[in-house]
Amino acid sequence: MFDFNCDVAQSYGIYKNDLELEMAKYASSVNIAAGFHSGDPIKIRAALLFSQNNNLALGAHIGYPDIQGFGRRKMDLSKDELEAVVIYQVGAIIAYAKTMDLEIEQVRCHGALKDVLNENAQETEVIVEAVKKVSPWLNLIVQNQETKEFVQSLGLKAAYEKDYSEGILLNKEDKPDTIHFRTLEDIKEAYEIIKPSPINYNRVQEQI
Repeated sequence: MFDFNCDVAQSYGIYKNDLELEMAKYASSVNIAAGFHSGDPIKIRAALLFSQNNNLALGAHIGYPDIQGFGRRKMDLSKDELEAVVIYQVGAIIAYAKTMDLEIEQVRCHGALKDVLNENAQETEVIVEAVKKVSPWLNLIVQNQETKEFVQSLGLKAAYEKDYSEGILLNKEDKPDTIHFRTLEDIKEAYEIIKPSPINYNRVQEQI
C-alpha cells in the first residue's frame, strides 16, 4: 500500500491557498506548515480540524525561518540555531494537536531545509537529534534511500518519499514508502489508480 501525502496550512494572513484542503481529501497523511516558511495559527487550526474530520495521519512541515522567501533560501545556522528551529516548529504542531486529542506522526522538511536534510550529513544529524528530543517516536520523511538508512542508523524512524510523476505507482524497483503531491490534478489521477493508506508511523504501544 502507498501513503499519499501533501502539505497544508501553507497560507498566512490574506495569502491563501484554497486548493490545499481540496487536495487533502485524496491524501492519507498531511504535513502542517509550522509558521516559519508559511502558516499561521488559524490555518494550522483549520488543517488540524480537517484532518480530524477526515481521519488523516498528521505531520509537522518545518522549514527555515524565511517567510519572505517561502523557506527556499538556505540559511547558515549554527548547530544550536538549527536545533532550536526544528524543536520550536515540531513542538508547536504537537502542542496544538494535543488540544484536539490528536497525535503528530511524521515530520517533513520544506524547501532549502529539505535539501540540507538529504545532502549534508552533519546537518541531517542535527535535525534528527532535534526531532528525537521532541519525540523519539516520530518518523522523518526523506527523499532518498541513503538518507533513510542514515536517519535510521541514528535511531529515528524514516520514510522514503518520492514526488508523484507518471508511472511512479508501477515502479517496483524503487518503491517509496510515501508519495508527495503538489497539484490537485495529480493526486486525483493517482487516487483513481490506487487508494492510499497511511504508514503506521507512530504507534508507541507497538514499539515498546
